[in-house]
Amino acid sequence: MTHALRAALAAAGLLLSATAAHAAEPRTLTYRILMGDDPVGSETVRLEPQGEVTKVAVTASTRVKVLFINFRYDHKREEVWKGRTLESMSAQTDDDGTPHTIRMLRTGGGYSVTVDGKTGETGADALPLTLWTPEVLKRPTLLSVIDGKPYSVRTDLVGTETLTVGGRAVPAQHHRISGDVERDLWFDAQGTLLKTRFKRSGYDVTYILD
Repeated sequence: MTHALRAALAAAGLLLSATAAHAAEPRTLTYRILMGDDPVGSETVRLEPQGEVTKVAVTASTRVKVLFINFRYDHKREEVWKGRTLESMSAQTDDDGTPHTIRMLRTGGGYSVTVDGKTGETGADALPLTLWTPEVLKRPTLLSVIDGKPYSVRTDLVGTETLTVGGRAVPAQHHRISGDVERDLWFDAQGTLLKTRFKRSGYDVTYILD
């Protein structure tokens, strides 16, 4: 993580605490998924604060038919957070006909990770690639939410931009995750994910908040 990014996160108060305050009541975030300019699916993120704990339910579905690409993806995930700490995560995915299950549970020194019935361990500084939370910007190791594959990454602050979200102009901080996996992410001042962009099969894939 760069010095500029640390300063930006600190200046924003950041970011998960702001998100938690903003999410004092349950709320649902709905994202359109585009491949190029074509709509190919949607993702919903349901945040339910319960005292010190926040439960998160993520559902995503994608159907892609572009030129020679014919792809489907269905994903359901549940996360339990206590403050800024992930307590557990479980997910089921149909990745174009290949099923995967993953379970991540916090232990004394890190996390126990079970993928498709095989259990291993990862350190406390790892986090799933769960992009709704700005906590993902702070970790050197991210795990695929599909099959638990570890990614070594760094995060840089690109700058401040204005996005059009729901017909409104919203200031956003643009961050870039790079390394074994690449993602561009835009968060508002409250730590809400407004937009994500990455490449798949040479196409830009964009998730944008409705």
